[in-house]
Amino acid sequence: MPRPRPSPAFPAALLAVGLASLPLFAVEPPSSDADALRQAGLTPTDAPRLVRYLRQRTLSDLDQTRIVEIIKAFGADDFDDRQKASEEAETYGPAAIGPLQKASTDADPEVAYRAKESLRRMDKIQHKFVAAAAVRALVKLRPPETASVLLGFLPMADTEGVADDIRTALVAVAVRGGKTDPALVAAVDDPIAARRSAAYVGLVTGGASDALPRVRDAVRKEADVEARFQGLWSLVLSAKDKEAVPALIGAIPQLSRGRVWQVEDLLLQLSGKGGPGVRFGKGVEGLTKARDGWLGWWASAGPGYDLAAFDYAPRVRGFTDLVEHDRTGYGRGRVASLGPEGKERWSIAGLSNPADARVLPNGRVLVAELNASPKNKVSEREPSGRVTAEREMDQPLAVEPLPGGGVLVACRGEVRELDKDGVMVFSHTRPNMANDIVAARRLPGGDTLFLTSTFPNNCYRIDAKGKEVGKPLQLGRVAPYFAGLDVLPDDKILVTEFNKVTEFDLKTGKPGWTFPAVKPTSVQRLPNGNTLVVMDAKKVVEVDEKGEVVWEHQSKDGLTVLRAYRR
Repeated sequence: MPRPRPSPAFPAALLAVGLASLPLFAVEPPSSDADALRQAGLTPTDAPRLVRYLRQRTLSDLDQTRIVEIIKAFGADDFDDRQKASEEAETYGPAAIGPLQKASTDADPEVAYRAKESLRRMDKIQHKFVAAAAVRALVKLRPPETASVLLGFLPMADTEGVADDIRTALVAVAVRGGKTDPALVAAVDDPIAARRSAAYVGLVTGGASDALPRVRDAVRKEADVEARFQGLWSLVLSAKDKEAVPALIGAIPQLSRGRVWQVEDLLLQLSGKGGPGVRFGKGVEGLTKARDGWLGWWASAGPGYDLAAFDYAPRVRGFTDLVEHDRTGYGRGRVASLGPEGKERWSIAGLSNPADARVLPNGRVLVAELNASPKNKVSEREPSGRVTAEREMDQPLAVEPLPGGGVLVACRGEVRELDKDGVMVFSHTRPNMANDIVAARRLPGGDTLFLTSTFPNNCYRIDAKGKEVGKPLQLGRVAPYFAGLDVLPDDKILVTEFNKVTEFDLKTGKPGWTFPAVKPTSVQRLPNGNTLVVMDAKKVVEVDEKGEVVWEHQSKDGLTVLRAYRR
């Protein structure tokens, strides 16, 4: 029987609002690692039981292949086949949770739906939090089998966040008592690319110098693009291996776009002002041209380059963070982060009209919710969604983390600065209760700039005490509710106007570079000189100085994009 759309088990109303984007759990995440472990009867100090838990959730290589085939059958044409596949997947118990988590965001809505339904029946204790807590506890206890257990579980990891925790842990346990962990060395030849990749990074970054020749040889032969990137990246930055630089450049056309951003940032810092001046354009042709230009530069500069003295300060790690609204009325506003490969790494769902969000240095997320129910607020959350702190504010629409741990908050009627303890540094309130502020940013010298929707004078500067200084400037007309503002070097700023993005000189107020954009709401100048713009409520584009689009992202699931930030 051909598959109906939607199936009997897939209500049309839910399909219409994009079920694949709905959160898996409505309950609050655990308040701590100890709380998460307690759900599974574990403690942070019982290494044998932590090891047993992860092993129980680890499938053999053969079963990994089998469960992938089973999950594919979630989208079979015949309803009975789909039902049978769901039942068979659940027979694997907790070991199936990682693969089902990945399937819950599948492009096929039937596959995503059935994966979520299986998880609702099976995952009563939120294993993604338990697994992350178990990994973090094990790396502190460091029993002898830590590396072996973590490598085995890695392909089963519930989320990319858990996988990242495992990779970080493997770096920490790579060398024990001056000896390289044999499980990591063996994983260099593992048939699963995720394990090979983690082994490369763990051994090189973890300081296993005796394993470097073996890693170099394996990376040179590596067929998996991501694993090859991870190996080369570690060799360049941790081992300071000059021979890995041209190999990393040569991989550019095959890399995911986020990895290209990382390589580009590295090369720009390596070359300073002496680079080849080529751009990483759109598509294979543009990337190949850039690759050839940088290979030529390295052929000339490389022999005399002191890579050991190079201190890389990453400005781009391949992530794009999005603030998304729900216009369907189902309360699905969210903050999400796309990884280097363009796939969602994490999301905080169920937000009420999120206006802005910024990832903090500690990995937590600062979120402003405007017209939220029951209150307007700024909250600090973990990527899991757990709230670690919050403060009620009157219509917050933009947040900016400040050096030292403070935060700048733009509200409709005021601009506030809070220190790291949440104590008010200043509050600048608009006269006559004017609710016309649309954006604010901190300037390099310590002053703060804010924009209003009131015309003609709509750009104001305030000092470190919140007092207005200088004369307001007349810039272009901005939207009445949300605007994008970015601060550039040499007293310049980027502003989103009604139907364009414009660069202004703060000294003169005169416009410069401009890019036509339909209803832009967010703008960011990137380290490579390109500009990231949110436009038309559904599209994020990266454009070069000529206005040519080199990358773009479209919103989905009935959501609209309000903000986007590259980091």
